[in-house]
Amino acid sequence: MKALLAPVLMSLLAVAVGATTGRAVDLETEFERGRVAEPLAPAELRPLDPVIWGRRAICYSGYRAGQSPDKGTAPSRGQVLEDLRLLQAAGFGLLRVYGSGEHGRMVVELIAQHQLGLQVQLGAYVRGSHARNGDENRRELAAAIELANAHPQVVAAVSVGNEVLVSWSFVAVPPANLAIYLRYVRGRIRQPVTVNDNWEPYAAVPGSAVAQVWGGVDYASVHTYAYWDAAFELWDFRQTAVPAERRARAMMDAARDYARKNFAAVRSALDAAGRRIPIVIGETGWQSRPTAYLAEAKVKEFARHQAHPVNQAWYYADMKTWAYGEEGKSPGDGFARPAAMFYFSAFDEPWKNADDHWGLWDADRAPKPVLGEGAIDAQGAVFYREAEGVVP
Repeated sequence: MKALLAPVLMSLLAVAVGATTGRAVDLETEFERGRVAEPLAPAELRPLDPVIWGRRAICYSGYRAGQSPDKGTAPSRGQVLEDLRLLQAAGFGLLRVYGSGEHGRMVVELIAQHQLGLQVQLGAYVRGSHARNGDENRRELAAAIELANAHPQVVAAVSVGNEVLVSWSFVAVPPANLAIYLRYVRGRIRQPVTVNDNWEPYAAVPGSAVAQVWGGVDYASVHTYAYWDAAFELWDFRQTAVPAERRARAMMDAARDYARKNFAAVRSALDAAGRRIPIVIGETGWQSRPTAYLAEAKVKEFARHQAHPVNQAWYYADMKTWAYGEEGKSPGDGFARPAAMFYFSAFDEPWKNADDHWGLWDADRAPKPVLGEGAIDAQGAVFYREAEGVVP
Protein backbone atom coordinates (compact mmCIF):
# COMPACT_ATOMS: atom_id res chain seq x y z
CA MET A 1 0.00 0.00 0.00
CA LYS A 2 2.84 2.40 0.87
CA ALA A 3 4.47 1.71 -2.50
CA LEU A 4 1.20 2.58 -4.26
CA LEU A 5 0.73 5.78 -2.28
CA ALA A 6 4.32 7.04 -2.69
CA PRO A 7 3.91 8.55 -6.19
CA VAL A 8 0.67 10.23 -5.14
CA LEU A 9 2.23 11.67 -2.01
CA MET A 10 5.24 12.95 -3.94
CA SER A 11 2.93 14.59 -6.47
CA LEU A 12 0.97 16.29 -3.69
CA LEU A 13 4.20 17.40 -2.06
CA ALA A 14 5.43 18.92 -5.31
CA VAL A 15 2.19 20.84 -5.72
CA ALA A 16 2.32 22.04 -2.12
CA VAL A 17 5.92 23.16 -2.44
CA GLY A 18 5.18 24.87 -5.73
CA ALA A 19 2.25 26.70 -4.19
CA THR A 20 4.48 28.23 -1.54
CA THR A 21 7.48 29.03 -3.72
CA GLY A 22 5.69 30.68 -6.65
CA ARG A 23 5.89 30.21 -10.40
CA ALA A 24 5.08 26.49 -10.23
CA VAL A 25 4.31 25.33 -13.74
CA ASP A 26 3.05 22.17 -15.35
CA LEU A 27 5.81 20.93 -17.63
CA GLU A 28 3.74 19.77 -20.59
CA THR A 29 1.42 22.78 -20.43
CA GLU A 30 4.41 25.11 -20.64
CA PHE A 31 5.80 23.31 -23.67
CA GLU A 32 2.41 23.39 -25.37
CA ARG A 33 2.14 27.13 -24.79
CA GLY A 34 5.69 27.72 -25.99
CA ARG A 35 6.03 30.90 -23.99
CA VAL A 36 9.32 32.60 -23.23
CA ALA A 37 9.94 32.36 -19.48
CA GLU A 38 9.73 35.68 -17.66
CA PRO A 39 12.90 36.59 -15.73
CA LEU A 40 12.88 36.40 -11.96
CA ALA A 41 12.43 39.74 -10.23
CA PRO A 42 15.25 40.80 -7.87
CA ALA A 43 13.01 40.22 -4.86
CA GLU A 44 12.40 36.63 -5.97
CA LEU A 45 16.07 35.64 -6.07
CA ARG A 46 17.20 33.12 -3.47
CA PRO A 47 20.48 34.13 -1.80
CA LEU A 48 23.50 31.90 -1.32
CA ASP A 49 24.14 31.33 2.37
CA PRO A 50 27.77 32.44 2.93
CA VAL A 51 28.14 29.95 5.77
CA ILE A 52 27.57 27.13 3.27
CA TRP A 53 29.07 28.64 0.15
CA GLY A 54 32.18 29.90 1.91
CA ARG A 55 33.28 26.32 2.54
CA ARG A 56 35.84 24.68 0.26
CA ALA A 57 34.02 23.10 -2.65
CA ILE A 58 34.86 20.27 -5.03
CA CYS A 59 33.31 18.27 -7.86
CA TYR A 60 32.71 14.68 -6.83
CA SER A 61 32.15 11.56 -8.88
CA GLY A 62 33.07 8.30 -7.19
CA TYR A 63 33.61 5.88 -10.10
CA ARG A 64 36.70 3.77 -9.49
CA ALA A 65 38.76 1.42 -11.65
CA GLY A 66 36.45 -1.03 -13.41
CA GLN A 67 33.37 1.12 -12.77
CA SER A 68 31.60 3.30 -15.31
CA PRO A 69 28.24 5.05 -15.65
CA ASP A 70 28.29 3.99 -19.30
CA LYS A 71 28.33 0.33 -18.24
CA GLY A 72 25.98 0.78 -15.31
CA THR A 73 28.59 -0.24 -12.73
CA ALA A 74 28.42 2.19 -9.82
CA PRO A 75 30.52 2.44 -6.68
CA SER A 76 29.11 0.74 -3.60
CA ARG A 77 27.62 2.65 -0.68
CA GLY A 78 30.67 1.69 1.35
CA GLN A 79 33.02 3.14 -1.27
CA VAL A 80 31.04 6.37 -1.53
CA LEU A 81 30.97 6.74 2.26
CA GLU A 82 34.73 6.21 2.32
CA ASP A 83 35.11 9.01 -0.24
CA LEU A 84 32.83 11.36 1.66
CA ARG A 85 34.75 10.86 4.89
CA LEU A 86 38.03 11.42 3.03
CA LEU A 87 36.77 14.69 1.53
CA GLN A 88 35.41 15.80 4.89
CA ALA A 89 38.73 15.10 6.60
CA ALA A 90 40.55 17.09 3.90
CA GLY A 91 38.49 20.17 4.72
CA PHE A 92 35.89 20.14 1.96
CA GLY A 93 32.36 21.07 2.98
CA LEU A 94 30.49 21.61 -0.28
CA LEU A 95 30.28 19.02 -3.05
CA ARG A 96 28.97 19.12 -6.58
CA VAL A 97 27.37 15.97 -7.97
CA TYR A 98 26.24 15.81 -11.56
CA GLY A 99 22.98 13.88 -11.54
CA SER A 100 20.15 12.67 -9.36
CA GLY A 101 20.30 9.03 -10.39
CA GLU A 102 21.79 6.17 -8.39
CA HIS A 103 25.12 7.85 -7.65
CA GLY A 104 23.70 11.27 -6.76
CA ARG A 105 21.00 9.76 -4.57
CA MET A 106 23.59 7.65 -2.76
CA VAL A 107 25.72 10.72 -1.99
CA VAL A 108 22.83 12.73 -0.58
CA GLU A 109 21.36 9.86 1.44
CA LEU A 110 24.71 8.85 2.95
CA ILE A 111 25.48 12.40 4.02
CA ALA A 112 22.09 12.60 5.72
CA GLN A 113 22.23 9.10 7.23
CA HIS A 114 25.69 9.54 8.76
CA GLN A 115 25.21 13.23 9.65
CA LEU A 116 28.44 14.19 7.90
CA GLY A 117 27.60 17.90 7.82
CA LEU A 118 28.40 18.16 4.11
CA GLN A 119 26.23 20.10 1.65
CA VAL A 120 25.65 19.36 -2.01
CA GLN A 121 24.91 21.24 -5.19
CA LEU A 122 22.74 18.54 -6.72
CA GLY A 123 22.67 18.07 -10.47
CA ALA A 124 19.73 17.28 -12.72
CA TYR A 125 21.46 15.78 -15.76
CA VAL A 126 19.17 16.72 -18.63
CA ARG A 127 20.20 16.35 -22.26
CA GLY A 128 18.68 16.92 -25.66
CA SER A 129 15.48 18.68 -26.59
CA HIS A 130 12.25 18.01 -24.76
CA ALA A 131 10.70 16.79 -27.99
CA ARG A 132 13.31 14.06 -28.38
CA ASN A 133 14.32 13.27 -24.80
CA GLY A 134 11.47 14.59 -22.69
CA ASP A 135 10.71 11.34 -20.86
CA GLU A 136 14.26 10.85 -19.62
CA ASN A 137 14.63 14.52 -18.71
CA ARG A 138 11.34 14.50 -16.84
CA ARG A 139 12.48 11.55 -14.73
CA GLU A 140 15.76 13.27 -13.90
CA LEU A 141 14.01 16.49 -12.90
CA ALA A 142 11.57 14.56 -10.71
CA ALA A 143 14.44 12.77 -8.97
CA ALA A 144 16.23 16.05 -8.25
CA ILE A 145 13.04 17.61 -6.88
CA GLU A 146 12.41 14.60 -4.66
CA LEU A 147 15.94 14.62 -3.21
CA ALA A 148 15.96 18.39 -2.67
CA ASN A 149 12.69 18.24 -0.74
CA ALA A 150 13.54 15.10 1.20
CA HIS A 151 16.98 16.35 2.30
CA PRO A 152 16.95 20.16 2.50
CA GLN A 153 19.71 20.09 5.12
CA VAL A 154 22.02 18.43 2.58
CA VAL A 155 20.94 19.84 -0.80
CA ALA A 156 22.06 23.47 -0.84
CA ALA A 157 21.11 24.10 -4.48
CA VAL A 158 20.04 22.35 -7.67
CA SER A 159 21.82 22.70 -11.00
CA VAL A 160 19.75 21.87 -14.09
CA GLY A 161 22.01 20.77 -16.94
CA ASN A 162 25.76 20.51 -17.39
CA GLU A 163 27.37 22.24 -20.39
CA VAL A 164 24.14 22.11 -22.38
CA LEU A 165 24.31 25.67 -23.78
CA VAL A 166 27.90 26.02 -25.01
CA SER A 167 28.32 25.68 -28.79
CA TRP A 168 30.36 22.48 -28.59
CA SER A 169 27.97 20.66 -26.25
CA PHE A 170 27.23 17.01 -27.02
CA VAL A 171 24.19 17.06 -24.71
CA ALA A 172 22.74 20.38 -25.91
CA VAL A 173 19.36 21.49 -24.60
CA PRO A 174 17.61 24.32 -26.50
CA PRO A 175 17.67 27.47 -24.33
CA ALA A 176 13.88 27.81 -24.44
CA ASN A 177 13.51 24.21 -23.20
CA LEU A 178 16.06 24.76 -20.45
CA ALA A 179 14.30 27.92 -19.26
CA ILE A 180 11.10 25.90 -18.77
CA TYR A 181 12.98 23.13 -16.96
CA LEU A 182 14.45 25.71 -14.60
CA ARG A 183 11.07 27.24 -13.84
CA TYR A 184 9.55 23.80 -13.33
CA VAL A 185 12.19 22.74 -10.80
CA ARG A 186 12.41 26.07 -9.02
CA GLY A 187 8.64 26.13 -8.48
CA ARG A 188 8.84 22.84 -6.57
CA ILE A 189 11.81 23.34 -4.27
CA ARG A 190 13.03 26.02 -1.89
CA GLN A 191 16.74 25.98 -2.77
CA PRO A 192 18.47 28.26 -5.29
CA VAL A 193 18.76 26.92 -8.84
CA THR A 194 21.39 27.37 -11.54
CA VAL A 195 22.77 25.96 -14.79
CA ASN A 196 26.36 24.74 -14.90
CA ASP A 197 27.94 25.83 -18.14
CA ASN A 198 31.01 27.15 -19.87
CA TRP A 199 31.73 30.83 -19.35
CA GLU A 200 30.89 31.72 -22.96
CA PRO A 201 27.08 31.26 -22.81
CA TYR A 202 27.03 33.30 -19.60
CA ALA A 203 29.00 36.05 -21.36
CA ALA A 204 26.81 36.11 -24.47
CA VAL A 205 25.30 39.29 -25.81
CA PRO A 206 22.23 40.29 -23.79
CA GLY A 207 19.13 39.45 -25.77
CA SER A 208 20.67 36.39 -27.45
CA ALA A 209 18.93 33.02 -27.27
CA VAL A 210 21.01 31.71 -24.36
CA ALA A 211 20.48 34.90 -22.38
CA GLN A 212 16.87 33.95 -21.63
CA VAL A 213 18.24 31.28 -19.33
CA TRP A 214 19.90 33.91 -17.13
CA GLY A 215 16.52 35.14 -15.98
CA GLY A 216 15.65 31.77 -14.44
CA VAL A 217 18.71 31.21 -12.25
CA ASP A 218 19.54 32.48 -8.78
CA TYR A 219 23.27 32.39 -9.46
CA ALA A 220 25.57 31.67 -12.40
CA SER A 221 27.67 28.51 -12.11
CA VAL A 222 30.46 29.11 -14.60
CA HIS A 223 33.12 26.76 -15.99
CA THR A 224 36.54 28.13 -16.90
CA TYR A 225 39.34 25.97 -18.34
CA ALA A 226 42.51 27.71 -19.41
CA TYR A 227 43.92 24.20 -19.86
CA TRP A 228 41.48 23.22 -22.62
CA ASP A 229 41.41 26.68 -24.17
CA ALA A 230 45.16 26.61 -24.73
CA ALA A 231 44.39 24.05 -27.43
CA PHE A 232 42.68 26.85 -29.38
CA GLU A 233 45.23 29.53 -28.50
CA LEU A 234 42.70 31.61 -26.57
CA TRP A 235 45.47 32.73 -24.23
CA ASP A 236 49.27 32.79 -24.45
CA PHE A 237 50.31 29.50 -22.87
CA ARG A 238 53.69 29.58 -24.63
CA GLN A 239 55.02 32.69 -22.80
CA THR A 240 58.07 32.76 -25.10
CA ALA A 241 58.92 36.32 -24.05
CA VAL A 242 59.77 34.96 -20.58
CA PRO A 243 63.15 33.24 -19.96
CA ALA A 244 62.92 29.46 -19.84
CA GLU A 245 63.73 29.26 -16.12
CA ARG A 246 60.66 31.38 -15.30
CA ARG A 247 58.35 30.28 -18.09
CA ALA A 248 56.46 27.54 -16.25
CA ARG A 249 55.45 29.91 -13.46
CA ALA A 250 54.61 32.62 -16.02
CA MET A 251 52.34 30.20 -17.87
CA MET A 252 50.46 29.38 -14.68
CA ASP A 253 50.11 33.07 -13.82
CA ALA A 254 48.65 33.62 -17.28
CA ALA A 255 46.25 30.69 -16.78
CA ARG A 256 44.98 32.20 -13.52
CA ASP A 257 44.58 35.58 -15.20
CA TYR A 258 42.64 33.95 -18.04
CA ALA A 259 40.17 32.52 -15.52
CA ARG A 260 39.75 35.96 -14.00
CA LYS A 261 39.16 37.39 -17.47
CA ASN A 262 36.40 34.83 -18.06
CA PHE A 263 34.82 35.79 -14.73
CA ALA A 264 34.96 39.49 -15.64
CA ALA A 265 33.35 38.82 -19.04
CA VAL A 266 30.45 36.99 -17.40
CA ARG A 267 30.04 39.69 -14.76
CA SER A 268 29.96 42.38 -17.44
CA ALA A 269 27.36 40.55 -19.55
CA LEU A 270 25.07 39.81 -16.61
CA ASP A 271 25.30 43.38 -15.35
CA ALA A 272 24.55 44.73 -18.82
CA ALA A 273 21.42 42.57 -18.89
CA GLY A 274 20.36 43.78 -15.44
CA ARG A 275 20.94 40.37 -13.85
CA ARG A 276 22.56 41.12 -10.48
CA ILE A 277 23.15 37.51 -9.52
CA PRO A 278 26.32 36.10 -7.92
CA ILE A 279 28.82 34.03 -9.87
CA VAL A 280 30.22 30.72 -8.68
CA ILE A 281 33.06 28.92 -10.42
CA GLY A 282 31.23 25.66 -11.14
CA GLU A 283 34.24 23.87 -12.63
CA THR A 284 37.91 24.53 -13.17
CA GLY A 285 40.92 22.26 -13.05
CA TRP A 286 44.28 21.09 -14.38
CA GLN A 287 45.52 17.66 -15.44
CA SER A 288 48.43 16.08 -13.62
CA ARG A 289 49.26 13.88 -16.65
CA PRO A 290 49.11 14.96 -20.32
CA THR A 291 46.45 12.62 -21.66
CA ALA A 292 43.92 15.18 -22.95
CA TYR A 293 43.38 15.24 -26.70
CA LEU A 294 41.09 17.13 -29.05
CA ALA A 295 40.99 16.20 -32.73
CA GLU A 296 39.81 19.71 -33.62
CA ALA A 297 42.51 21.48 -31.58
CA LYS A 298 44.75 24.03 -33.26
CA VAL A 299 47.57 22.93 -30.97
CA LYS A 300 47.59 19.13 -30.91
CA GLU A 301 50.25 18.84 -28.19
CA PHE A 302 48.70 21.37 -25.81
CA ALA A 303 48.53 18.89 -22.92
CA ARG A 304 52.22 17.96 -23.09
CA HIS A 305 53.21 21.58 -22.41
CA GLN A 306 50.86 22.02 -19.46
CA ALA A 307 50.15 18.84 -17.52
CA HIS A 308 52.35 17.94 -14.56
CA PRO A 309 51.78 17.51 -10.80
CA VAL A 310 53.67 20.76 -10.14
CA ASN A 311 51.59 22.75 -12.63
CA GLN A 312 48.44 21.24 -11.16
CA ALA A 313 49.52 22.21 -7.64
CA TRP A 314 50.28 25.78 -8.71
CA TYR A 315 46.95 26.17 -10.49
CA TYR A 316 44.93 24.82 -7.58
CA ALA A 317 46.74 27.06 -5.10
CA ASP A 318 46.29 30.15 -7.30
CA MET A 319 42.60 29.55 -7.91
CA LYS A 320 41.92 28.72 -4.26
CA THR A 321 43.59 31.96 -3.17
CA TRP A 322 41.57 33.98 -5.68
CA ALA A 323 38.28 32.41 -4.60
CA TYR A 324 38.83 32.20 -0.83
CA GLY A 325 41.61 34.66 0.01
CA GLU A 326 45.18 34.16 1.20
CA GLU A 327 44.16 32.34 4.39
CA GLY A 328 41.15 30.63 2.81
CA LYS A 329 38.78 32.51 5.11
CA SER A 330 37.56 35.39 2.94
CA PRO A 331 35.48 34.00 0.05
CA GLY A 332 34.18 36.37 -2.58
CA ASP A 333 30.66 37.69 -2.84
CA GLY A 334 30.07 36.53 -6.41
CA PHE A 335 30.45 40.03 -7.80
CA ALA A 336 34.07 41.11 -7.28
CA ARG A 337 35.27 37.52 -6.81
CA PRO A 338 33.57 34.12 -7.04
CA ALA A 339 31.17 33.21 -4.24
CA ALA A 340 32.63 29.68 -4.33
CA MET A 341 34.86 27.48 -6.49
CA PHE A 342 34.04 23.86 -7.26
CA TYR A 343 37.44 22.46 -8.20
CA PHE A 344 37.48 19.65 -10.75
CA SER A 345 37.91 17.15 -9.43
CA ALA A 346 38.17 15.06 -6.29
CA PHE A 347 39.42 11.77 -7.80
CA ASP A 348 40.82 10.41 -11.02
CA GLU A 349 38.31 8.30 -12.96
CA PRO A 350 39.83 5.70 -15.31
CA TRP A 351 36.57 5.21 -17.24
CA LYS A 352 37.10 8.65 -18.81
CA ASN A 353 40.23 7.42 -20.61
CA ALA A 354 42.06 10.45 -22.08
CA ASP A 355 39.88 12.84 -20.07
CA ASP A 356 41.26 11.54 -16.78
CA HIS A 357 43.94 12.71 -14.29
CA TRP A 358 42.12 15.83 -13.06
CA GLY A 359 41.78 14.53 -9.50
CA LEU A 360 43.43 15.76 -6.33
CA TRP A 361 43.62 12.07 -5.46
CA ASP A 362 44.35 9.26 -7.90
CA ALA A 363 41.86 6.45 -8.58
CA ASP A 364 43.26 4.44 -5.66
CA ARG A 365 42.62 7.42 -3.33
CA ALA A 366 46.32 8.20 -2.92
CA PRO A 367 46.83 11.96 -2.55
CA LYS A 368 48.73 13.78 -5.27
CA PRO A 369 51.38 16.46 -4.59
CA VAL A 370 48.69 19.12 -5.10
CA LEU A 371 47.40 18.25 -1.60
CA GLY A 372 50.76 19.01 -0.05
CA GLU A 373 51.44 15.48 1.17
CA GLY A 374 54.95 15.58 -0.24
CA ALA A 375 57.58 18.07 -1.34
CA ILE A 376 57.03 19.64 -4.75
CA ASP A 377 60.13 20.14 -6.88
CA ALA A 378 59.36 23.20 -8.95
CA GLN A 379 62.05 22.16 -11.41
CA GLY A 380 59.77 19.43 -12.66
CA ALA A 381 57.12 21.84 -13.93
CA VAL A 382 56.48 21.71 -17.67
CA PHE A 383 56.26 24.58 -20.12
CA TYR A 384 56.61 25.32 -23.83
CA ARG A 385 60.11 24.89 -25.19
CA GLU A 386 60.87 26.32 -28.62
CA ALA A 387 63.32 23.56 -29.44
CA GLU A 388 60.57 20.97 -29.05
CA GLY A 389 58.06 23.03 -30.96
CA VAL A 390 54.33 22.48 -30.99
CA VAL A 391 52.82 20.08 -33.47
CA PRO A 392 50.05 22.07 -35.19
